[in-house]
Amino acid sequence: MSKSRRKQVEIVDVTFRSPHQELSEAEKAYVRRKLQKLARFFHKIWALELTYELVRGQHHVSLLVDADGQKFHYDDKGPEFRAAVDAVVQKLEHQLARYKEKLQKRGRKPREEVIEAVLSETTETLEEKPVSNPAIRRTVRVLLKPMSIEEALLQADLEDAPVYMFHDADANRHCVLVRVEKGVYDLIEGIE
Repeated sequence: MSKSRRKQVEIVDVTFRSPHQELSEAEKAYVRRKLQKLARFFHKIWALELTYELVRGQHHVSLLVDADGQKFHYDDKGPEFRAAVDAVVQKLEHQLARYKEKLQKRGRKPREEVIEAVLSETTETLEEKPVSNPAIRRTVRVLLKPMSIEEALLQADLEDAPVYMFHDADANRHCVLVRVEKGVYDLIEGIE
């Protein structure tokens, strides 16, 4: 198999939304053909949602892309439907290219490539590897300060901690905050 041969990229779903008028089949086909350009950036694009509206002679086109677990969005308007679609697709191509470049600079691969690589390992290879018992690498002791959940959230955010343990003074239980993203945490409450 030659390296120049590209994989067929799968676009799972294209949703068209148009509150005032239905897009023609020719317009939908044009959009699908243009959206194929976006597929070269990722192995699988999970969903594409195009919203179209004609307002005062201007064609408003908005596109939401779910690729590699990330959402990308852009909207634009123009005097012609195809020009607006072209502008939106071009801007999203640029966003996706920048995102993929950033992943590559960090040495990370898109989620789909990682999943594919893991799934492509044969079970024979997995069986050959000796299964090791879990081990503790190090022990960290933490003084659990009694505080409210709100105080713990503020403290975790101040310390920029991915994991923050504390004693919930209101409920009298041990808790852990796990950062999901900047400013958003999961709360794990210990119960007996």
